[in-house]
Amino acid sequence: MESLLKDKNKLAWLLITPGVLLLPFVFGKGFYLNTMNFISLHAMVAVGLCLLVGYGGQLSISHSAFFAIGAYASAIFCLRYHLPPLISILLSQGLSALLAWGIGWVVLRLKGHYLAIATLSFTIIVEVLVKEMAWLTGGLQGLSSIPSISIGGFMIDSDYRFYFVVWPLTMLLLLFSLNLVDSRMGRIFRAIKENEDIARQFGADVKVYKIKLFIVSSVYASIAGSLYAHFVTFISPVTGSIMFAIDIIMVLAFGGFTLLWGAMIGVASLTFLNEYLTIFADFKRAIYGLALVIIILLFPNGLLLGLRDFGNRIFLFIAEGRKKHASA
Repeated sequence: MESLLKDKNKLAWLLITPGVLLLPFVFGKGFYLNTMNFISLHAMVAVGLCLLVGYGGQLSISHSAFFAIGAYASAIFCLRYHLPPLISILLSQGLSALLAWGIGWVVLRLKGHYLAIATLSFTIIVEVLVKEMAWLTGGLQGLSSIPSISIGGFMIDSDYRFYFVVWPLTMLLLLFSLNLVDSRMGRIFRAIKENEDIARQFGADVKVYKIKLFIVSSVYASIAGSLYAHFVTFISPVTGSIMFAIDIIMVLAFGGFTLLWGAMIGVASLTFLNEYLTIFADFKRAIYGLALVIIILLFPNGLLLGLRDFGNRIFLFIAEGRKKHASA
């Protein structure tokens, strides 16, 4: 069964990836292409968090902080130290990985809501530092004129060009995630999620594996942040706000906490929903909060998975009813 699911995931990836790369030729240049770029950036964060929550069982609210760290570090390396964008992006990921290792070493001994509170505190600290260290981060004014990515002198300075950088990278990160959860390491992650004591009895160094997953997950968010900075060319403290962290959790609540493809679907669905329901923009946070509570209560594994399970139960109920009617 696991092998069949693995094959289905790879087949789906092989079929969907070319379709995604052909979309610019369907949408053309404009609103939809720009929106798809933002979907890709947010999907990286969502897939990373899905790995941590769905397969590691660690609820973290620090991904918006690592998104901000990636964005600000890359921008600062470019603007303050005059490094090329690609070098800045790579250095930013090293910094994020180092910070994730340090934070993970401290907080991953906690579980459940205690871990959520600890990572939320880290997010608040990063947000405060970004605002107060104006000499480095620009403070409330943010940083502007961030250079676009250039590859061999070729500037990635338009929606169209950026699309063919960000989406192939997103799909590769998704493929890496799909292979990771089906690997030996992925099975250890799931074992740790189910029962840490049993995982230890089988020789797994639980703390080390949890830190590894936390680093991978955080770097996903950091990569997205760095690319965002060079795409938008302006960042401010809003870039990594707590509200952004809540938005990503809402994406997983919609798409499924244990479904990597669901993270992608959740980002796309909620992004377009936001665009078409701007009339309710003033009530967005209240609606999201209420929806999140209802989804968690009714569908603890996520809305899509919950609806799928509900549909399966209805199908089985109807099938059993037909069997009874036929036997009668």
